[in-house]
Amino acid sequence: MDILRKYLNSENQEIYKPEYFRLQNLEDKKKFEDLLNTGVTFFVHDEIDGQIRELVKCMNPHLRIKDEDYPALVTKHLNGCSIDNYGVWIYYPWSHKIIHSLDEDEFIEVRTNRNKYKLTTEEQKYLAGKKIGIIGLSVGQSIALTIAMERICGELRLADFDTAELSNLNRIRTGLYNLGVKKTIIAAREIAEIDPFIKVEIFSDGLHKDNIETFFTGNGKLDLLVEVCDGLDIKIQSRFKARELGIPVVMDTNDRGMMDIERFDLEPDRPILHGLAGDLNPDNIKDLSNEQKIPYIFKMVGIDTLSTRLKASMIEVSQSINTWPQLASSVVLGGALTTDVSRRILLDQFHDSGRYYIDIDELIADKEGMVVTAESKIHTIEDAEMEHIAWQYFNIHPTVPAHIPVDTDINKIIDAAAQAPSYNDIKYWSSYYTKGTLLIFTINNNSSWDDSMLGGYTAIGGAFENIHLQASSLLLKEQVHLFPLAGEKKLVAAITFGAAKNNDSQYKILSENIYVNAVENQSKKHTAIPLDFFNNLQYFVKPGDNIELHYTNKIEDINVLAGVIGASHRLQLLDENGHGDFYDNIHWGENSDDKRHVSKLGFSDGEIAGYSVAKDWKAVNYLSKWDKGNVFRLMATHKAAQAAAMLSVVVKSNDTQAYLQAGQVMERIILYCRSLGITAQVQYAPTLVWNKLNSGLKKDKEKEVNDIRDGLFKIFPLDKAYGRDTQVFLMKLALPAMVNT
Repeated sequence: MDILRKYLNSENQEIYKPEYFRLQNLEDKKKFEDLLNTGVTFFVHDEIDGQIRELVKCMNPHLRIKDEDYPALVTKHLNGCSIDNYGVWIYYPWSHKIIHSLDEDEFIEVRTNRNKYKLTTEEQKYLAGKKIGIIGLSVGQSIALTIAMERICGELRLADFDTAELSNLNRIRTGLYNLGVKKTIIAAREIAEIDPFIKVEIFSDGLHKDNIETFFTGNGKLDLLVEVCDGLDIKIQSRFKARELGIPVVMDTNDRGMMDIERFDLEPDRPILHGLAGDLNPDNIKDLSNEQKIPYIFKMVGIDTLSTRLKASMIEVSQSINTWPQLASSVVLGGALTTDVSRRILLDQFHDSGRYYIDIDELIADKEGMVVTAESKIHTIEDAEMEHIAWQYFNIHPTVPAHIPVDTDINKIIDAAAQAPSYNDIKYWSSYYTKGTLLIFTINNNSSWDDSMLGGYTAIGGAFENIHLQASSLLLKEQVHLFPLAGEKKLVAAITFGAAKNNDSQYKILSENIYVNAVENQSKKHTAIPLDFFNNLQYFVKPGDNIELHYTNKIEDINVLAGVIGASHRLQLLDENGHGDFYDNIHWGENSDDKRHVSKLGFSDGEIAGYSVAKDWKAVNYLSKWDKGNVFRLMATHKAAQAAAMLSVVVKSNDTQAYLQAGQVMERIILYCRSLGITAQVQYAPTLVWNKLNSGLKKDKEKEVNDIRDGLFKIFPLDKAYGRDTQVFLMKLALPAMVNT
């Protein structure tokens, strides 16, 4: 293969301007002859006769010229000039092509002739004096070529620092011979081969502080800027400069045909990117990390309005793909849309700013292409139904116990019960107080993902625990009757209250922490929890409870269990019902005071941005079909691996009462941890994923679920004592920052 090396030629890598030889000029003629005598093999294309014929036809549109008439008309037009010397010979050094062409004025007349009267001659001449800058030459290459073909300017300035790679050829119109060549050079060469008389200036190291002034104002100020680069810094800096100079900006995202237009020429005080850039400016953006930039980028592109496929693809960036995708069809469409909008701006035919969509998927779609989604499994219970069930209960249990001494006490008890956490903060129960009896009803028989009500009954168990603690603090003693109405599962409990001589002092510290909210610290530092703490936890399992506790504080064990949690989280989000459970109870609005607001859930800015993209189930459904979404596993694993310890709460019998007991035990642990400045969070995903294996989870996930179960039993070998199907709830313990609410 060494013999090929001598043919490698890098001399022409930076050349993008052709050479012109007008042979009626003796000096040019001499240079042209010298070129031909260099010994280089040239490709010569001489179709000047055909071009002159077309010129004659353009000049006489009213005549029907016959083929036999053309020779005389061409001779007349040459007016004594040799046809070989007519016009201009153009040499393209990078390809060694020599083309015989009409000279500039006649060339433009013929090349733009079929624009008429979409563009008049006067408009075409006016546009020839305009200067357009383009930043970014992936999408920008198609835009630059379309602008050149339509000839809506006389000068193009192209900025990009990158070179062409093989993967770029899915959307950049060029050949394999241009791999490794700078994108600016490729675009400038192709423009020169289409129209050698358009002036092209290139900025092959991209746009930066040392050349931005030249790009915008060198040889005259730009009339319009097309910004289609990937870098957030340049997006912001170029817009500030454009606004300073009163230059309109057009951006195409090649997704859903989205066009962004900012008329800084007409609105000199207009906020950058319609205000979506927030407080970003050229000074503060340089201090942001890549993760800190993500929320700004998502807000600017309008994450909720992206196409479903792009959302799905963005979730896979840095996982199974390197960067977000671009299709040739969308890129070419963007070239057309941007050129059209730019032309009308330059001709004073369009004046607005804004964001516009030409969504082909919506405009050209199946007429009956409705997507049927799974029905919600969330069931509510109305007051009238609760009244009816209460009537049935008291009809069977006519004895009316003594009322609570103070009316406000029952409200305190119910409010305390509501503070108990639940799976995804789903509200599983509702209360009805009458005749001195507090009735607890289920209002969510089956959450979308929690078919077996494991999360539901543990949540109600936690509420029972808080009822006990609050009642005790009010010197009341409760009596709980589980499922007191035969055949009516919606009525979970009837609770009556009587006076107590003193409070339950052994749990007093727990009741004091019902209204303390622990916010997890994101520190990656692993801090050991004393052994005495774990011994004390056993105290919260009462004799007779079908519950058993185990723990580990070994880093290697925590990492394995973090992987179990992460893998479960991924499978949940890739299931439509699990996805719904996760997102239905996260709040994304401006009101960040809400405890379920995404900003309060301990996610980093990058994680919030990632989860915001994944809100759209249709996008995540693609990931499910493709068996992707590994980023969900990584985010959950990373978060879980910050734990100081992991607990396993084992439910030794498969019945509702045991799940209620588990909920009570977990609530005691949560409150006790709060008293010590530790957060304790139940990780429901591994338990619910295991239970979904036989109730709706796709069978092709069986191996993954079994691997998850194996990971759990590797650290807590409970299967040997209780069997593989035993219910186990993982709890993560971490050091928090405490906030009183």
